[in-house]
Amino acid sequence: MRECFIYIVDDNEVTSQSLAFFFESFGYKTKVWTDPVLFINSLKSLTPIGCIILDIRMPKMNGLEVFAQLKEEGNKLPVIFLTGHGDVKMAVRALKNGAFDFLLKSPDENELVDVVQRAIALSEDLKFKSDKVSYNQKRLSTLTDREKDVIILVGKGMMNKNIADVLQISEKTVQQHRGSACRKLNLTNAVEIAEFLRGCREY
Repeated sequence: MRECFIYIVDDNEVTSQSLAFFFESFGYKTKVWTDPVLFINSLKSLTPIGCIILDIRMPKMNGLEVFAQLKEEGNKLPVIFLTGHGDVKMAVRALKNGAFDFLLKSPDENELVDVVQRAIALSEDLKFKSDKVSYNQKRLSTLTDREKDVIILVGKGMMNKNIADVLQISEKTVQQHRGSACRKLNLTNAVEIAEFLRGCREY
């Protein structure tokens, strides 16, 4: 498994250090912030694999505000709320907004470890998918503009003749661009092309 961290954000230093010690006893690496603003300012230093354990009631920024900022910054790490001041309404709001889980202090230790393990597994999956998208986009960038035009239309299920009409070029030219693009991308048919383009996200 690639390097991962459990990031703990809780203004109660005793609680945060206790959590860090608990997870480190299972072999996890941890980092602790008792100031949510300092945590937000450190987002660029976080690894993409791991999870965030976030308190609700904190000075300067509460946990929900921190969570909103994480989403705004595009951080994909799963967030587990762990608070002593939560209620059902707050939990529903957090989960609807994309939180991984919402737990009350002090949770069952086995439950807490299980939630964290699942959150880390999710972060690994998201990182794998992100890497695959980046790789596919890099491959796509090797095509000329016209090869890309042709391939995108092939991926939408269009035949060469229809592509020629849309792009106002000959069918033979479409075949040439399609063949060249397939060689560069190591693809052989329309099904593979469509699957590849889905892996490029924006197409």
